[in-house]
Amino acid sequence: MGSRLFIIFLIIIIDSSIKIINCINKSSPNDISMCMVGDLLIHDPILNYAKSEMINNKYNFDFLFENIEKYIKEYDIKIINDEVLISGPKYNITGYPRFNSPIELSDSIVKAGFNVILKATNHVNDKNEEARLADLNNWKRFSNIKVLGSYENKDDAEKITFFEIKGVKIALLNYCYGSNRKIKKNKYIMNKLQFNKLKNDVEKSRNEGAELIIVMPHWGKEYSLKINEYQKKWTKIFFELGVDLVIGTHPHVIQPVEVIEDKKRNKKMYVFYSIGNFINYTSESKKDVFKRFLGGLAHIIIGKEKNKIIIKEVKFIPLITHIYPGSNKVTTFKVKDYNKKMAKKNYVKKKDKSFSYKKIFETFKNIVDNKFLDFDL
Repeated sequence: MGSRLFIIFLIIIIDSSIKIINCINKSSPNDISMCMVGDLLIHDPILNYAKSEMINNKYNFDFLFENIEKYIKEYDIKIINDEVLISGPKYNITGYPRFNSPIELSDSIVKAGFNVILKATNHVNDKNEEARLADLNNWKRFSNIKVLGSYENKDDAEKITFFEIKGVKIALLNYCYGSNRKIKKNKYIMNKLQFNKLKNDVEKSRNEGAELIIVMPHWGKEYSLKINEYQKKWTKIFFELGVDLVIGTHPHVIQPVEVIEDKKRNKKMYVFYSIGNFINYTSESKKDVFKRFLGGLAHIIIGKEKNKIIIKEVKFIPLITHIYPGSNKVTTFKVKDYNKKMAKKNYVKKKDKSFSYKKIFETFKNIVDNKFLDFDL
């Protein structure tokens, strides 16, 4: 009996290992795995629930990530678009339209496994420039976390953020179209998407040894499932400058994924136009608002082919944000871990009667090309 139990236990362990390998899908131990999730938006109901979950008189935001962190931690590079200031109570804790969260939010983000934080968003100056710098100082508590897109000064803004792993040097660049509030003093608190700045950064990245360049722009039209002319214009510019991968945020809904290729010049660039929201609790209630609760995890495998660093795999993994009725608890799941029973209980149904389990799949399939869309990873 004891030997049978041991064999069953061994099978479970092996099966779990296979699942982890399949999720990352590295064909070589030297491959690099990367993921990115979209906009983190901390609305008032989320703040209220985090306050109700206080531990030792401190806010607790762990619930946001409890169903997704096991997947995040499997990757080497783990990126999140932090749309809110995390400047603490000195600058007044508030949700939309001027976001500022407790310091504990950053602790939960790091605990969930993220190691790259994007800060170039239109909410970068929601409070004031002093609050923006307080946010940056908060992130200095974590020596292993890279924060980009917002800077204290000119010197910092001109430095390229590199992620060096397994002998590969990857440049990470983050820009935004503009700020909701005018930036009066320190223009470096938001990395604005401007041609000369972008061109200089790309050239500097290559000159300093970047083998891959990834741009993460905050762009596009809010709540539009379609890409606009602004995105098309910048996509052409990124491609001509030699960018390898683009992952966009800001529209708060998902948008298409495509690959742009010039075989004559042996050039290829992958573009996620928008991976939607990662966490949100919009106050609006109307038809199609459920689409703001659907997002994507950009899954990337980077490796070497004929001594050249290339992107070997690109997948869009569907996510859904779930609101527990009656509690304001919000958390995000992979759609593969979601089911009809959960969908029926999602408070999103109260905000948008058109929401259904079937609509989740229809939306992703209508927007994301099947060659990129993966419900099973």
